[in-house]
Formats: sequence, C-alpha cells, structure tokens
Amino acid sequence: MTFIVFLFLSNRLNAAVLKHDISAPRFSEYEYVEVCKEFGVQDAILITPRNLSEIECLNKTFKLMDFCLKKFPLDKSLTRGFIEKTKKKVVCERSDSVMISLSCDIKDLKYCLNPQKGCEELRKIFANRLDLAHFSMLEKNINCYFSKSIGDSFNEN
Repeated sequence: MTFIVFLFLSNRLNAAVLKHDISAPRFSEYEYVEVCKEFGVQDAILITPRNLSEIECLNKTFKLMDFCLKKFPLDKSLTRGFIEKTKKKVVCERSDSVMISLSCDIKDLKYCLNPQKGCEELRKIFANRLDLAHFSMLEKNINCYFSKSIGDSFNEN
C-alpha cells in the first residue's frame, strides 16, 4: 500500500508542468568545476547539485542562472540555467521563444491566482530574458508564451 501511495504522490509532484516547448534551442554545457571556478571557488573537491537550478561548491550555494548571465551577458535569448543530471553538467539554455503550460494544482496555485503575475514569475524560471507575449487560463491550466521583443527580432542578422 505504501508503494502505491508513493507512486501516486511522485506522479502528482511531477505533474505540474504539462508543456515546456522552446523554439530554436541552443545549449552550452559546462563542467561543474568550471562553474565553481567562475564563482571564485578554486580547487573545489566537493561539488553537489542542490536542485535543478543551484549548485553547491564547498558548502557555498550558487544559482546557475547567475553563472549563465556571466557567460552570456548580452544574449537576449538566454532562458535558463539548469543541471543536466545524466551528463552531470550545467547547461545554459538559449531560445527564441518558450511556451509553458502549468497545471493549477495545490503546489502551483500561486501562479494561477493572477495569470499575468504568475507568468512573470514563471518567466524568471523558464524564460529569463524573454518578454511575456501572451498569457491565458484554460480550464485548470495557466499558459504562458514568452518571446524576444519585436525590436530584438528585427535587429538580428
């Protein structure tokens, strides 16, 4: 019985993000050691991912987005920094647009109470330097679409 409850809860916890689509994705991968060095931690012998968006270097925790912002200071398509668990690397993701659809369950209800504000909060997680272009609520889901600003799109080569 405990196993069945665990399966139900684990599926429930992972069910919040229903859709995460990105267009024209570009990924840059970095070794954990390089990330720690960028934050000034030399010869880090103990490096541990804390979660998908933070890394711990010798008991100091750093946000991966801060690392990516340093690596790509002028890139307006920078969306997020995250841990790639299987490769054991840090990834800086860049794309032209991001579409997120999130289930309004108890865990993520805070995003759904005010959809525009919720999408702005989700932008910080999934689409850092993109603009909120559209938001909507359909049934019990919040949908957010982020893209580069129109001026940025016209100025590209």
